[in-house]
Amino acid sequence: MVAGVDEVGRGPLAGPVVAAAVVLPRRPSGEPPRAEWVSALRDSKQLTAAQRERLAAAIRTHAQWAISSVSQQVVDQINILQATRLAMARAVGALPAPPAALIIDGREWIDGDIRQVSVIDGDALCASVAAASILAKVARDQMMCELDHQFPGYGLAVNKGYATADHRDALARLGYTNIHRLSFAPVRAAVEARQVGS
Repeated sequence: MVAGVDEVGRGPLAGPVVAAAVVLPRRPSGEPPRAEWVSALRDSKQLTAAQRERLAAAIRTHAQWAISSVSQQVVDQINILQATRLAMARAVGALPAPPAALIIDGREWIDGDIRQVSVIDGDALCASVAAASILAKVARDQMMCELDHQFPGYGLAVNKGYATADHRDALARLGYTNIHRLSFAPVRAAVEARQVGS
């Protein structure tokens, strides 16, 4: 049993980093070579929001999966690289059954005894990694839409916390919130600018 692992939210100025681990179902004998939804799996960035939602529903129904997030406060405490690995390790640990091996997107690895291989562009090359990227993306996007209601004015439902021009402008006008990553340079700059101006 091999799990694909991927994360989203490494670069944003706000919100958690989210990881998912997915074990795709084996094909029972006598069934077609690939279920239609498995054949449609792609890197989440290549899919529309509606396509991601449909595929995420299929993954949650037919595969073994787990999602984990690490808050922006922890990102600030241990750095984004370690927070990414922590989210991945937690997702793997939350799977219904421990996998025999992992395929992890990019150059990442996690601590532990499970055999693992890192694959650059794994979300484009491996179906289970693509499934993990879709689940993580859908989950984080939902989180950011919810945070947009709590922290209006930053455009989080649209920019998902990334450093868009509108988001940077809102930081300059409104200041930072407790969902912003203070260890990220644009947020620090906004904090320092407001301190100088006060």
